Amino acid sequence: MMSKRLRVAACLTAVLAVLFYLFFQVSKHNVALSPVNAFANDPYDSVGSFGVQFALFTALLTLVRAFRPYQANKALDGQQLLVVRGAWLSCLSVAVTLVADVVAMIRHPAVWVDLPAGYILAALLGGVALFTVLVGWLLHYWIRTMHVSPAKHAWSIAIGLCIVSVLVLALYPESWRQSIGGELFTVLVGIAFLFVPLWALENAIFPAPAVDFEDCIDDLASVYRWVKAHIGPFVICCNLLEKIFGWPFLYPVRDWLNPRKHTWNVAILLGIVIGIGLALGEAFGEGGGIQQVGRFALIASIFIGLECVGVLLGYSLLAKPIGLFRHDTNDTTSWRAS
Repeated sequence: MMSKRLRVAACLTAVLAVLFYLFFQVSKHNVALSPVNAFANDPYDSVGSFGVQFALFTALLTLVRAFRPYQANKALDGQQLLVVRGAWLSCLSVAVTLVADVVAMIRHPAVWVDLPAGYILAALLGGVALFTVLVGWLLHYWIRTMHVSPAKHAWSIAIGLCIVSVLVLALYPESWRQSIGGELFTVLVGIAFLFVPLWALENAIFPAPAVDFEDCIDDLASVYRWVKAHIGPFVICCNLLEKIFGWPFLYPVRDWLNPRKHTWNVAILLGIVIGIGLALGEAFGEGGGIQQVGRFALIASIFIGLECVGVLLGYSLLAKPIGLFRHDTNDTTSWRAS
């Protein structure tokens, strides 16, 4: 069982991620706040979009790892480090995005200064920033006993990359957004602004990933076994699910989707699914739904392409630090309850 301190840290991180999501949505879609939102355009908006996704994902994963059941008398050093690392990355994702928002507001003061709604937006941003600092300070205070030594020159590299990233964002020629190609490139700049500093900061704080750890599949399997043991008469649904997954003709699909064997397949599939979801949200958010199939297909292809790029970049840089999947070519993962 995880310590009470780590469970509290996981809960605080989850609250921060949810508040950050609400701030992002309100500032972007509220009738009063959206006209004064200086960070509603790319590359700032793409930083926020992927920052929200990553913060929510790592916060949820950290929450599961903090509260899921573990085997009795099992050493949890590796899992504790992953919980703290996940909480830190979720908090840093919010912090990096807020820095991008501040850069946008400093760069475009005419959009919000001297407007009541603009000051409300600034106050909301300041409130989220203060809570982020509080959560970060608590995480720093609680991990001092874990004896994690940074790699040589890691902080110099991280600080240098952060400074360069901020300068690029502050000086980026926004006129490039006028063309389709320029807009796509601008989105990619925002994606890089998020994940590159995150990777550098994580490497400075936690330079070495846990050697012995249980990955995301182990986490889900543990939760599944707990649910099956406490679901009562509905256990028949679990038995049916196990029977379906045990059908021989599904073996190739299970093998293709197993991230312990094929590292990139699930990441690509996730990017496609999220991209389609965002495209549907954009189509129905405009109130018209899918009226022109050709136009929707074009929008969906753009969303899918950009989402896949973001997911793959984040996956390549940060999947190993958060212990997402172990690499095992002989893996025979089973969802059956022991």
